[in-house]
Amino acid sequence: MYRVLYVDDEPGILELVQMYLESFGNMLVDICPSADDAGELVEKTAYDAIVLDYYMPDVNGIEFLKIVRQNGLECPIIIYTGRGREDVVIDALNNGADFYLQKAGEPTQEFADLYSKVTQAVHKFNAEKRVKETSALLRSTLESTADGILVVNVDGKVSAWNRKFVQMWNIPYHIIEEGNYSQILSYLLPQISNRDQFFQHNDWQPRESIRPGIDIITLRDGKIFERYSQPQMIDGVLVGKVWSYRDITIKNSFETALRESEERFRLLFEQGPVPYQSLDEHGNIIEVNEAWTRLMGYKKIDVSSRPFFEYIPSNWKKVFFDYLEYLNITGNVGLSEMEVIHQTGKSIPILITGNILKGVSGMKFRTLWTFSDISELKLIESQKNEALSQIQKNLAELAILNDGIRNPLTVIAGHAELILGDQADLILKQVKIIDKMVSQLDQRWHESGKILNFLRRHHDIHMTDHDSSEKSKII
Repeated sequence: MYRVLYVDDEPGILELVQMYLESFGNMLVDICPSADDAGELVEKTAYDAIVLDYYMPDVNGIEFLKIVRQNGLECPIIIYTGRGREDVVIDALNNGADFYLQKAGEPTQEFADLYSKVTQAVHKFNAEKRVKETSALLRSTLESTADGILVVNVDGKVSAWNRKFVQMWNIPYHIIEEGNYSQILSYLLPQISNRDQFFQHNDWQPRESIRPGIDIITLRDGKIFERYSQPQMIDGVLVGKVWSYRDITIKNSFETALRESEERFRLLFEQGPVPYQSLDEHGNIIEVNEAWTRLMGYKKIDVSSRPFFEYIPSNWKKVFFDYLEYLNITGNVGLSEMEVIHQTGKSIPILITGNILKGVSGMKFRTLWTFSDISELKLIESQKNEALSQIQKNLAELAILNDGIRNPLTVIAGHAELILGDQADLILKQVKIIDKMVSQLDQRWHESGKILNFLRRHHDIHMTDHDSSEKSKII
């Protein structure tokens, strides 16, 4: 249940929005008629999202937005107002608003859009919060591990390290904190007796590729370190190198240490959050992890040795076989889109990456694949495009309404002058008032067109061909 605060100086709108949002059953909406009262509520209540009107008697929505952001409030804030100027929209977004929604006069569609924006904003905020928590957890894990960790980017700058690494190599903190890998390397080399072994993974060339593997580093003082070398890849591009050092001086043998390391990484694989599968040369499933079974809905025993293409929709099978062919040629498949079939028969859109497992003596050929479920991203994209299409439709109808009002007004004015003569002044006066209102609607139409262009440029909303033709008619 989301806790939402809606601030607006119009009592009727307050209650109407409250009833509509709460009708979905997953929101509890507090309403407030002024920014001052809202400030008190924000201090007492942890809201999942806040919806603000722009025009308010004490403090306008943008000023209130600035105040709460300066006070450290991080929850999503949506500006929901009849104010449609482009500068107001930009000001709101620049000062920390997550969305800007204009009151368009069609309550059903308008409130549905508001509900969608609140839901999207809360989901995005929660996802970003989880990312921050995960980053903090990873840092804690890095510091709690028994290994010394060093990560260097392609420019030769240290991007990550832990205290264990510093302690193992007795490196002064000011050297590690400067982040110059060449300087760190010059401090390590005098301590090493088998320098040829140390350099066999291209340590001195940050931009060169690195062969993953484990080797033994012998120090002059008698200590023995096991080093695990690994490239840091993003979308198939080398962005850095990762080294993990372990002191195995007291170990009875290198074989024991190797088995422990293998088991450790095996456990990380099984409990990892990313769906993973291993296939043989024919595309049959060798193994999958728990995340894979959660995504697909099958048990491991039911999919073992089964052809993976059985879990791919017919219209995607050729795509996957093309991926396999490409993998055999290049050794890896970068982030690519396809679909898989859930145990219920539902198709799931995913991003998939693949690599060939190499360098393990005696192991048969196998390929390694990871999945990322993009169902929610697809849904959000669809909702954005639907919203844009509806806005365009509304603008087109507004343009038609303009002519539809002015033409009858002309007829009325003409008949009044012909029939009533001098007595037609009152009617003509009212006609002018209505014509002025229509002119104001026309101005709002042009302003809405600017907002529509802004949404397309800054929110990555793409139009269909039909939408584009409609756009040319109204903007």
